[in-house]
Amino acid sequence: MNTLSFRAACIATKDPEGFCHLVGFADKKHGTEHYLMLQRSFEEDEDEQDEELGMDTYHVECCGQQRPRYGGIERFVLKRTSAEVTFKREAAEDIDELKQMSIAFDLAAGEYEELKAALTNIFAGESCFEITDGQAIGAA
Repeated sequence: MNTLSFRAACIATKDPEGFCHLVGFADKKHGTEHYLMLQRSFEEDEDEQDEELGMDTYHVECCGQQRPRYGGIERFVLKRTSAEVTFKREAAEDIDELKQMSIAFDLAAGEYEELKAALTNIFAGESCFEITDGQAIGAA
C-alpha cells in the first residue's frame, strides 16, 4: 500500500484523560478501519530520558497499533477541508509501505481552529508542519 485516502467522520482534538496533546482522524466513530492518531507529551512533562530515547517528539499511530512510532512524518499539510501526510522512508517501511495519507473532513470554523491549534502543539519545533488555509491561527 503506497497511498491511503479516507474521509474522517470523527476528529478528536483533545485527550479525554488530559495526559497529552492529541489529534485523531478516523473514518468511523466505532469499528474504525482507517485512522491516524498523533500524540505529544505536554512540554512540562518531557524530560532528558525522553530526549535520550528519541521520545521528545510526536507519536504516530495509523490503522492499527502494530507499529506505532515517534516522528517519521516528512510533511504534514493542513488545508481547510483536508490534511495531506507524507511519511519518511523509514516510517513508511514500518507501516506497511504507506507513503502518503490524504484525509478529507468537514469542520465548522471553530472546530477547524481547534484542530489547527492542536496540530500546532503536536508539531511544535518540527519543520514538517505546514498550514495552507490562508488564515492565521485564531482567525475564523
